[in-house]
Amino acid sequence: MNMEGQPYETGQAPERGAGPPDSGAATPEPGLVQRVLLVFMSPTKLGEILRGRQPWFWTLAIVAVVSVVLFFLVPSDIFLETMREQAARRPQGQEFDPESALRMGRILGSIGWLLGTFIAAAVVAGVVYLVFNVMFGGDLTYKQHLSAVSHMYWINMLGLILLVPLWIAQEDMQVRLGLGLLLPDEPSSYFGHVLNSINLFGVWSAAALGAMESGLSGGRISLGKGIWTVLALYLLWALISAVWPTITGGVMG
Repeated sequence: MNMEGQPYETGQAPERGAGPPDSGAATPEPGLVQRVLLVFMSPTKLGEILRGRQPWFWTLAIVAVVSVVLFFLVPSDIFLETMREQAARRPQGQEFDPESALRMGRILGSIGWLLGTFIAAAVVAGVVYLVFNVMFGGDLTYKQHLSAVSHMYWINMLGLILLVPLWIAQEDMQVRLGLGLLLPDEPSSYFGHVLNSINLFGVWSAAALGAMESGLSGGRISLGKGIWTVLALYLLWALISAVWPTITGGVMG
């Protein structure tokens, strides 16, 4: 019996507390901080969330801005020495003007970090779109892939946060966290440059993106398939990116 003396309907339970919860209430979407935490803790769950809403611009913009700030934290003398070493390796020697090199290096470097982050994310999202949609028959939008890639870049940013102090300590901006550290000397062969291109944070970010792609697919792509597919793409990138430094003897620009 209810409080009005009427019997409960079949399957109806007595009320406890203020009243039954509103089952139709919308679940609040996670904010940026929550999504970033999910990148590191549960990328598959983040992928499931990104099936509905696909934030990407500010997620990526913050990464780009923080990268520029970290770039400017490198002391000028270390920055100049790195540029001087690269200039000396070029086949055609050019007069090195420290003041001009520092000014232009800072400007071009900042633009490179800002625009390069967005361009790289757009390219990676396009490659992932082709692989998972065309090859695997997925039906996700480009924006969904771009959102996943944008969140993945937070792992890369963590790697940069750890790398900048290493640059300062070693007084060398050409230091990398790649497998090339296992080599006795600075990488000079193609194989050495391939190893130098593969690093912990690159592998981590690739695995996280694969997990997000699995979540985005709604179960159509298994977790293992998603991770191994993106890891294979990362290895392909390492093989291609090692060609230029091999040809030029390590000169990156």
